Amino acid sequence: MKFKFDAFQEILKAPHYEGVDSYLLDEDKNKVDYHLYMCIIESNEVCALICKKNPIDENNYEIYEFNGNKLLANHVVRLKQLDINSAKAQRLISQFENKEYNFQE
Repeated sequence: MKFKFDAFQEILKAPHYEGVDSYLLDEDKNKVDYHLYMCIIESNEVCALICKKNPIDENNYEIYEFNGNKLLANHVVRLKQLDINSAKAQRLISQFENKEYNFQE
């Protein structure tokens, strides 16, 4: 899957925690409908994207990691899916569901 800069900008415009209906690109560059909730900066380069495939399945989060610098430079970046059962993915989902992320305006 790939993530485009315009989809990232849609997330930034959405109300916190509500997300936006947008898309990711599959390997054939086809748009796949997703509800994109949040991008989380984990380090200087690594970011995580919390999303659900449309139509939304309430209990089916997907989390992808990507290089934020590459997204800014190239306007498209390849995503690496995290195992939803990993400790890292479970931590990110828990923080998201409990609204533990702070936002700078």
